[in-house]
Amino acid sequence: MTVRGRHLQCNMRDTCVSCSVYTWPPKMKLPKKYYQCEHCNIDIICDKGLSTSYDYYDDGFVEKKVKCIKCNMILLEKIWPAIPVRLEKEILKIE
Repeated sequence: MTVRGRHLQCNMRDTCVSCSVYTWPPKMKLPKKYYQCEHCNIDIICDKGLSTSYDYYDDGFVEKKVKCIKCNMILLEKIWPAIPVRLEKEILKIE
């Protein structure tokens, strides 16, 4: 996680041409979801820095895969600001 001055910083801001919001403050009204690549050790806070693919199955199920642009590994979904684990599960159910 890249935190500067207690703000979460997006590591893809140099790659994204149209990036205007590349930091999130620690006191946000609602927690937001961001992505982290364990292989590259980078954080991505918007959809412009992601590689998204979809797998379609015969039974109608569609699986969304979010991958890192640099290494093509599956990204982890995280919540900012960091919240207790018991509350994180409840928030993810709401989304």
